[in-house]
Amino acid sequence: MSLTFPLGLAKDDYFCNRVTETKQLIANIQSHTHTVLISPRRYGKTSLAYRAISQCGLPFVKVDLYMTTDHNDIARTIIKGINGIIEQVTGVTEKILANIKGYLKTIKPTLAVGSDGIKLKLEASDTKHAPDNICEALLILNAILEKKNQKAALLIDEFQEIESIAPDQGIEGAIRHVAQETSHFALIFSGSKRHLLKSMFNDRNKPLYRLCEEIALERISADDYKPFINTFAKATWHKILPIDTLNELMICTERHPYYLNALLRSVFAQSHLPTANHVQQLWLNLAEKKRNDLLAETSTLTTTHRKLLLAIANGQNTALTSKAFLSEMKLAGSSAARGLQDLLDEDFIEKLGDHYRLVDPLLKTVLVEK
Repeated sequence: MSLTFPLGLAKDDYFCNRVTETKQLIANIQSHTHTVLISPRRYGKTSLAYRAISQCGLPFVKVDLYMTTDHNDIARTIIKGINGIIEQVTGVTEKILANIKGYLKTIKPTLAVGSDGIKLKLEASDTKHAPDNICEALLILNAILEKKNQKAALLIDEFQEIESIAPDQGIEGAIRHVAQETSHFALIFSGSKRHLLKSMFNDRNKPLYRLCEEIALERISADDYKPFINTFAKATWHKILPIDTLNELMICTERHPYYLNALLRSVFAQSHLPTANHVQQLWLNLAEKKRNDLLAETSTLTTTHRKLLLAIANGQNTALTSKAFLSEMKLAGSSAARGLQDLLDEDFIEKLGDHYRLVDPLLKTVLVEK
């Protein structure tokens, strides 16, 4: 039996733990409390959102702002998601159409008659500001859901792109205006740049300040991972994995969700019960395969950034602004401090107490082997 651990969305039996976070997100959705999911890339934010929303049994849509180019494109993408939710709600009635007329100022509505009734589609007006289009579309969505006595959820991924490509355009304010009044849908925000998301929701000078409940995803514990993995081991080899094999899985991947799944794909492709040495070799094979891609991600870093990254990868994870370290690396204190902050902001590293570590364990392996 060969198992394929997902590198994307983790569903059903492949979803590990996150019990507390799932319960919290379900409670938020049911009480239409808006949520921001915070974690490094590829920690399973989308998998968590899908699991919680599916357990609620609600209409929902995910929109991704990553490829948007300006404020109007952001509006069109969000409104496309709103249309996706409206489509999932049963046919639009005359009462609903009458109820939403008061909101129609900038949005262009179209109606289509199908076998399952009248469908409403909203279209952004390019002649108006994006915030007006977004605000109006969200108000219309809430009005339709209210009349249908239906709740829903809208997941907006890569939300930090608003801050990157359309700062001070009023989009965040428009979202807050509706979000704090909504009664029938919950918004879930996520993204791949933690520092930008935290700034958007935790800075008292920003429109979205304290709008959401924050759920921060940490790495899943070894105590949760080991029985999870052994469930698949028993189904594959009719035996559980030796403890040193399990420990090696934890050591190589540092319990990073994406990379653990990537390594498990190789482990469970083996015809025999793997040893710790097998696991280590499979990890090194993966590092070699991804080596050029990983190094390309560091190509824009300065010499200071690279010195700091290499030092942390090789175990120098404290006292990175000490006189001894600065002297050894030939760095100025201000340059090192600024470089560390840059690496933190770009999620190359993270700080746990007074220790730094690379977020990407495979990049760490590549740099150590370099």
